[in-house]
Amino acid sequence: MKKVLYFGLLLLVPAFISCVEDLGNDTVAEINEIEISGIEESYSVIAKQETLVINPEVKGSLSASDESNLSYEWFLCDNGITDHNHYTIGTERNLSYFIESTPANYTLYFSVLDNSTGIKWEKEATLSVVSPMVRGFYLFGDKADGSVAMDFLSFIDGRDTSVVKDVFVNTKNLKGAKNAVFTGYYVNEAMVNMWVMSESGSYQVDKSASSTEVKELDDMSNPGSFIFPTVPVSQPQQVMDIHPYPYAKTNTNRARGARILFTKDNVFATGMMTLPEAYGNPINCYKAASADLFKPSKYILYKDNVASVSGVCMFDETNHCFVRVNSMSSYTAPTYCVKLSNTGTPFYFDQNQYSPVRTMVYGQNGYGNAGRSYALMNNENGEYFVYQIMVASYSSITAQAAYTIDMSVAEEFAKADFYTFFSMQPIVLYSVGAKLYAYDYARNECKLVNTFDGNITYLSMDYESNNDPKHIWIATYNGSAGKVYGYSIADNQNAINVTPVEHEVFDTEIKVVKMEYRNHAN
Repeated sequence: MKKVLYFGLLLLVPAFISCVEDLGNDTVAEINEIEISGIEESYSVIAKQETLVINPEVKGSLSASDESNLSYEWFLCDNGITDHNHYTIGTERNLSYFIESTPANYTLYFSVLDNSTGIKWEKEATLSVVSPMVRGFYLFGDKADGSVAMDFLSFIDGRDTSVVKDVFVNTKNLKGAKNAVFTGYYVNEAMVNMWVMSESGSYQVDKSASSTEVKELDDMSNPGSFIFPTVPVSQPQQVMDIHPYPYAKTNTNRARGARILFTKDNVFATGMMTLPEAYGNPINCYKAASADLFKPSKYILYKDNVASVSGVCMFDETNHCFVRVNSMSSYTAPTYCVKLSNTGTPFYFDQNQYSPVRTMVYGQNGYGNAGRSYALMNNENGEYFVYQIMVASYSSITAQAAYTIDMSVAEEFAKADFYTFFSMQPIVLYSVGAKLYAYDYARNECKLVNTFDGNITYLSMDYESNNDPKHIWIATYNGSAGKVYGYSIADNQNAINVTPVEHEVFDTEIKVVKMEYRNHAN
């Protein structure tokens, strides 16, 4: 929603000469001394979101109310040191200017010209044009015609949360949105750190907060510029996901250390504390630099309540077992996987111990309960199970708890489109079409939370933006328009209580498939 800002504090009035000598007649002519008030010393407005409105008062010492002999001009100076520019933004006394300017700091000038004497009177103020895309969520998805699009749910301190519409410049006509990842910011390297993935390919994009547009840059469907394997791998290596995601409201640098990149067929890892982003051989193998690669699940497990990742766990779909990564330091390090084994209490890491064998349906990392991770498993009999796993370090990964989903109670559980785990209690939320359910798998209670006006297209817990593990984002689409809802779930071990958050309903024209948090001014 666009907002109009009104300002009305007084500034100091500059002193000017009040009379001039008429040498031809040996007389002194009095000058119409202009007084300007009603302009503040500084303003802050959001680019392409807000209108700057200033209604100054102009008074003359000779003609206090007659403005017919006066001309007005408002202009901005971009404060360039050697090559600065002035932009006229208004020629009326009252200013109403929708901010199209690039986010930056400007000097705002208001000048009043006395047409009879040619004397100009001036006031100045500082103007901070703020990007709406410093902190908030990218809303990534498709338009009605299937083309990739993006809005931005903007969080600006002191302002209402608002949606910046249509920020993605889809010059390559990408179709079929899949994923968007903002990995954080690495100050020692000038690297792009935002990606979009679609059916048309994977692209690095320009994510600068100084712009209100997101543009495609390099096509990463065959990323030979930053993946350097010495063993044969399938091509192209289309990028699908990158971990870890930013952690907590203000931490944006977690992914600068250990970083895991998923392609369509493989997993790569690197460390970037002293090196730029580069990847070596795939790590979905059991021996360094091996070409014998297993098929990895698309989920990776790690503690999600810490500022740096010190261990990761994956699921091997070829051999039906959980594995750990031995270490990650740089792309040249010999990184590979090691099969996890245990006695089967409370569950086996090797899913071949079960008949029928179990496979991974969904995985999620948790913020509460010391950062436990969650794995949703099933088998060919249609049975579902929840595993809780603690990934403490590269060498310490333990099975914490196991539960069986009661399919007679968890209504339509096998039909679910999306799942998300509440990390504070044994509750999983899931959606089927337009319906949102919550199921307590410890107390075996299921509740229909709501039926929305449109199918649910995205469902996820959100603790990145507010450090609150109880917050949920839900996106829906009815075929022509979408909505984004904020919900909250109570930390209650005796009841399921999921409620909408007041004022957290936002309109969008796209079918949202990913909400990706960012918090960085670069």
